[in-house]
Amino acid sequence: MKMIKRRLLLLGLLLAMLVSCSSPLPPLRISIQSDWPSYGIAFIAQDQGLFAKYGVQVTLIPVPGYMESLKPYKEGQADAAFMVFADAIMFEAEGVSTRAVYITEYSETGDILVGQPTLNSLSDLKGKKIAFEGFNSFSHLFVLKLLEKAGVREGEFEGSNLDSSKVLEQLQSSNISAGHVYGPAVSEALAKGYKMLGKAGDIRHLMMGGLAVNAKVVNTRRKEVQSVIKALVEAADWLKSFPSEGFGIIAKYAGISKEELETSIKRLHVLALPENQEMLKKGGPLFEGGKEIIDFFYQKGVLVKIPDLNTVIDGQFIQTIGDKP
Repeated sequence: MKMIKRRLLLLGLLLAMLVSCSSPLPPLRISIQSDWPSYGIAFIAQDQGLFAKYGVQVTLIPVPGYMESLKPYKEGQADAAFMVFADAIMFEAEGVSTRAVYITEYSETGDILVGQPTLNSLSDLKGKKIAFEGFNSFSHLFVLKLLEKAGVREGEFEGSNLDSSKVLEQLQSSNISAGHVYGPAVSEALAKGYKMLGKAGDIRHLMMGGLAVNAKVVNTRRKEVQSVIKALVEAADWLKSFPSEGFGIIAKYAGISKEELETSIKRLHVLALPENQEMLKKGGPLFEGGKEIIDFFYQKGVLVKIPDLNTVIDGQFIQTIGDKP
């Protein structure tokens, strides 16, 4: 009788293990700035069933505004997020181990330093008040690197921590002389006669954005991460073939018009697959930009540790994709 009970107990444990092993994994949660046009390929991948095509379940978390979109990832409520590469480096340094696995674009005029109409060049900003989105942030890096090219060093201007969405009103009130704006705010500022003094294209190696994934997820759910990237590559191709329909899909989530999205994406250089593979290869442009980003944050004294770019940049997934997904 005891032998029978023991066998039944072992059988029950075996069945429980089989049920546990066969239970589906939860969807991968991806936080996304909803109004950044190139990130919108994730909405297309979802709408066109491309995640399902490659056998992965994904829950997108659309959030308006860039800094707000990083919060779910930082707080552990998202497994991955679309972000500027500089922030992937900072997350890694701050203990949220992060891997950059796919680059969507680098900004040309998607990010600009916009100033009062009376200003003629970046050098005119010496002694002036300039706004950026967070001290020691990628926005701060953007402004400093542009000014350095014009011979204006930190300490030769007054910095102001200001959300990009507030820059225009502060320019109108003459509370600042210039500020970093991106996305739809670029069109609005230029339409009101404010002047583009510097642009991301001038320092493009520092202004790359894409998908970053928590390192634990990369290590434990590699097949699903690979499937997500395959879906994004196909969605990017699909958008090129059907731009009007594609931007219509993105507009449903973005909270801005299809026309504004079409205008905004022209300010970016969206990477084709071969460019993405080149960007993420060992010693490629992403490594070059990463070294400069780390140097900036190190000099600012905000790095808890020096991140290893060979760890942060994970090109294994994009390199295995052929010309056609």
